[in-house]
Amino acid sequence: MKSLQHYKGKIDNYRNLFEVTKSKIYLNHASTGPMSLNAKIAIEECIKVYQKQAEFDFKTYFEKLKYSRVIFARLINAEPEEITFTHNTSEGIFIALINLPLKDGDEIIVMNETFPAVRYVVQYNLPKITKKFINFCGEDPVKIVGKNLNRKTRAVVLDHTQFFTGEMVDLLPLSEFLRNRGIHLIVDGIQSIGAIEFDTKKTQVDFLATGGGKWLFGPGGTGFLYVNKKNFKVLKRLHTGWLGVDWKSFENFETSPPLFDDARMFEMGTRNVIGISGLTENVKILLEFGMKNVEKRILKLKNQLWDGFKRLKIPVITTDKGPHSGIITVKPENPRQIYEFLIKNQITISLRNNCLRFSPHFYNTEEEIEEVLKILKKFKK
Repeated sequence: MKSLQHYKGKIDNYRNLFEVTKSKIYLNHASTGPMSLNAKIAIEECIKVYQKQAEFDFKTYFEKLKYSRVIFARLINAEPEEITFTHNTSEGIFIALINLPLKDGDEIIVMNETFPAVRYVVQYNLPKITKKFINFCGEDPVKIVGKNLNRKTRAVVLDHTQFFTGEMVDLLPLSEFLRNRGIHLIVDGIQSIGAIEFDTKKTQVDFLATGGGKWLFGPGGTGFLYVNKKNFKVLKRLHTGWLGVDWKSFENFETSPPLFDDARMFEMGTRNVIGISGLTENVKILLEFGMKNVEKRILKLKNQLWDGFKRLKIPVITTDKGPHSGIITVKPENPRQIYEFLIKNQITISLRNNCLRFSPHFYNTEEEIEEVLKILKKFKK
């Protein structure tokens, strides 16, 4: 596998890591991210091990996990012990919720515009906890939460980036507001992590859950949960199992080591090493390019789309107020026909709520954006 230094600063070379660029213009990262060549190679190498010897040896298995934990932590400026591997965002949100020190009758505030991955976890679990769904979009998060909390409020659950409009919540003031009141902040970060620079030490959120299948380029079925270390001592120890402990070997099970006293205690059993290895390589690509650079490039391409939509007089749903993400959604006439026309012209986006959602990534080019606008103009004629 070539060193990532080989690709540094060269968009064309980064594009060569994504085979999807050879056949289409892919602007659908808010839905599913295409896997990189490096991830494919890492996955194939893992599969060869399982084919030839059935398993990784004990030392190699845990060294791979340790390395991935370090890489994921670096992505969000966290500590490795604050990272627990998950299979998706929903699992991360679930782990956070069931481990909060909640009592019957306590209340949690939930973003009403959240994606179903969060809504269903909240709605159908913790039956003795009151859930209050409130609208965040277009509102000052501190003011709207302040109006709705009471003495029984114990947590706030929200999407950092709203999946449809791309609107982002300013986490810093909200986190400080909640921290001063002893209220936990649980964040779904799947539409942010991999698209924008995220610093857990600055935001001081309590939990950040993300899946690997979107802006992190997959594979699906991978993800991680950040658990702020200040919470380790107050959390319950649920969703844990025999691999939530520090085994020295798998040769002697007569003694039972205690659970880890950090986020690793929430890993119940055998990890998806194949998927984690692939995701690790994708994250390394982002780290090599630099998340600040990734964010700047995504926003530049998004703004290019925005300007083009204005020229074409296509109504933009996404607001231009507040912090920005990589999502831009428009509501043209005949959205399904336009969607099908774009697909026919090898341009991949999402059709959501009778609108068109565009979500470019750092390896997309200005030329691709102009081509998309050109195709849209052709449809309007």
